[in-house]
Amino acid sequence: MKKQSIWLACGFAFGVGAALYLGHLFGVRAQLSERPGNSLSPPIEMPHDLSGLSVKNPHVRVVHTTDPVQEGGSMYLQQVDPWLAYQWGRSLSQRNFRERDGVYGEAGKIEGMLLPDGVSKMMDRSHTNSCGACHNTPYRDAGAGMTIAKNGGSGRNTPHMFGAGLMEMIGLQLRLQVLALADANRDGWISFEEMKKAPPCVVHNVPGNVAAERAAIDLGSFDDADGNGYPDLNPLLYPIFVDRTGQRIAFAKNLKFPEVAGYTIEVQVFGFGHLYMPFRPPVSTTLRSFTITPFDIHSGMQAHDPTIYTSPNRDALALISNAGAQQFITAAGKDRGAVRAPNKSGLPGLSLDDPDRDGYCEELSEGDIDMCEWYFLNHPSPTRAKSTSDAVIGEKLFHKIGCATCHVPDWHLHAHNAAAKDYTQRYDGDRRFFDLQVAWNDKTERFEGKIAHLAEKKGDRTVPKRGAYTIRGIYSDFKYHDVGEDFYQMQYDGSVIRMWRTAPLWGVGHTAPYAHDGASLDLDAVIRRHGGEALSTKLNYIGLTDLERKQVVCFLQSLVLYQTDQLPCDMNGDGKIDDNFKVQGMSTGPERFNPEWLFKTPAKIEGPVRNVRGERIVSFALTNLREAYGLDLDFLRDTDGDGFPDVIDPDPRKQGFRDGIR
Repeated sequence: MKKQSIWLACGFAFGVGAALYLGHLFGVRAQLSERPGNSLSPPIEMPHDLSGLSVKNPHVRVVHTTDPVQEGGSMYLQQVDPWLAYQWGRSLSQRNFRERDGVYGEAGKIEGMLLPDGVSKMMDRSHTNSCGACHNTPYRDAGAGMTIAKNGGSGRNTPHMFGAGLMEMIGLQLRLQVLALADANRDGWISFEEMKKAPPCVVHNVPGNVAAERAAIDLGSFDDADGNGYPDLNPLLYPIFVDRTGQRIAFAKNLKFPEVAGYTIEVQVFGFGHLYMPFRPPVSTTLRSFTITPFDIHSGMQAHDPTIYTSPNRDALALISNAGAQQFITAAGKDRGAVRAPNKSGLPGLSLDDPDRDGYCEELSEGDIDMCEWYFLNHPSPTRAKSTSDAVIGEKLFHKIGCATCHVPDWHLHAHNAAAKDYTQRYDGDRRFFDLQVAWNDKTERFEGKIAHLAEKKGDRTVPKRGAYTIRGIYSDFKYHDVGEDFYQMQYDGSVIRMWRTAPLWGVGHTAPYAHDGASLDLDAVIRRHGGEALSTKLNYIGLTDLERKQVVCFLQSLVLYQTDQLPCDMNGDGKIDDNFKVQGMSTGPERFNPEWLFKTPAKIEGPVRNVRGERIVSFALTNLREAYGLDLDFLRDTDGDGFPDVIDPDPRKQGFRDGIR
């Protein structure tokens, strides 16, 4: 009996040990923050999420390509399967990255751009493993969120990214419009002679033939009249100093620096308070740079992105991204791919640079950034809530008291004109592939969406038409203003930021707390906080009756966000929203905005099952995950499951979570 007990104990111990060992192996293969499993999958190997709302696809680094024929490469995804590209970028912005992805690295290290003393850094790094940890209102979207530590003890409030692509396009178009005023010889930069002859830098938000409130926006003077070495332009326009051949002088402090012959510009439509300072790059001017910098600082994940660090003419311009946006060398990241791992495909190998020396290489690929840019470019805009009489009156009062002087309601994007001889008229147009039109339906008493397609089919490719588009209800002139001492912020080194970019008001009804520092807890408080250039407007607001002030706030509260993947939406363009929407022969319930239904191979849900309690439910887990997400396509196939696709993996049969080899 004793001997039998010993054997039973040994057998039990062996079983536990084997289970732990196999569990470890499964954990290595499936140690994913996403949950790809359905009800029939082994839960250790395939974590379940029958709600279907978690990230499903593994973090396989997307390979940057420019040929849509290369199946699974970034250009293939954008043009042949654009909804999958959108969803892939969305998952990168939402997933919880793991240690094996290279997250954190130097947690707590004080890092970031320099403050004016030239020594102090603006923040600490590696403090979150997901963009969604802060951008989470609404949840599972690039929403607004918490106030974080940055620049000074008072913090910075997280903005939402709804309509981010439209903002980027405004900025890139503004750059061309501003250069058109001063760059007389059209060589791409503004010389000393051109500075003196240029007219005032005044642009308009919409052309005269568009039915919208037209505003003349004064951005200052191209010349350096005060002799301080910088053009007298609003800080919205960031000067990049160049020599007489137009090549960038990266170390030039100002216009008085030897060999400086003039400057070109970037337009800072994102972020808060990053005014010009020598040797410090501008606040992110494109979606691509807006993605790369936070991944590095907030999560300790450096992107290897030749699209941004390659400058063929050694001027301020980097490459044009797959999504069609001009990039700027000032945003170049730390991973320059100086050392590459070999592979058998003939493609450039993965970067072994590892700038933070945490042992994890190419934590984000150029193709990953292609996907993030594609998602943010096409991220839907905010909308308006149900119209009420108070909101209608409040909007009129908003204009009457002068708020719309800075919070300019509308902007217009000119159509693309590739044939224009003058580069300053070669606008990009609307580069999105769809527009989600969202409005309140009084009959159903809910927000409803409709997809407007902005691309055309060319064979099996989907290519944006790049037409004109009028952006309604953004409410910003994008200028930097001094709005009074109550908005001043002392930074860690004692310097004080006095000017702030006019925050776009779309979505403001759902983004409390308010202001750059999140210190104003409601809309009435943040309006009363205004002073400086906005003092007269604040006094006008205070002079209203109690009811009128409530009506102004009511109008602002009507500028709202929404959760995209729960939005009732006409997905198939039949003019109605079905109560029983079928995809791949399965009922998915009410028709809603879910990009997975529009993949080249639409996602198929598991459908009716019994849950762990024996209850009948509908499982939204996918039964065709690999096919729908393209995980067996040539450029996405990852045989060893280490996150490096076979085409660039130095050893596709051996897991190497750090560099594709080990």
